[in-house]
Amino acid sequence: MQGYAYILTHPGTPAVFYDHIFSNYRPEISALLSIRNKNKINCRSTVKIIKAERDIYAAVIDDKVAMKIGPGHYEPPNGAHKWSVAAEGQEYKVWEALAT
Repeated sequence: MQGYAYILTHPGTPAVFYDHIFSNYRPEISALLSIRNKNKINCRSTVKIIKAERDIYAAVIDDKVAMKIGPGHYEPPNGAHKWSVAAEGQEYKVWEALAT
């Protein structure tokens, strides 16, 4: 699921394995797809890498979605945006910026 958290929150044209749609991954994949569609992430979206270390990767996409994968700690700062957890699973977490 960390791989899906990455590809479904980052620019590009992601692919989801057909078998995964009909597996126990379905609810998590559906949540990530919903976040992608709601925030209009596409091939021209911008990525700001916040942390890239041995145990964590964190990024902000289009200033609308923040994500982290890995066991390390990261929480997006409440500065220009306040963030709400939109999806989480084993060693990944995704936040959406709240409308201000």
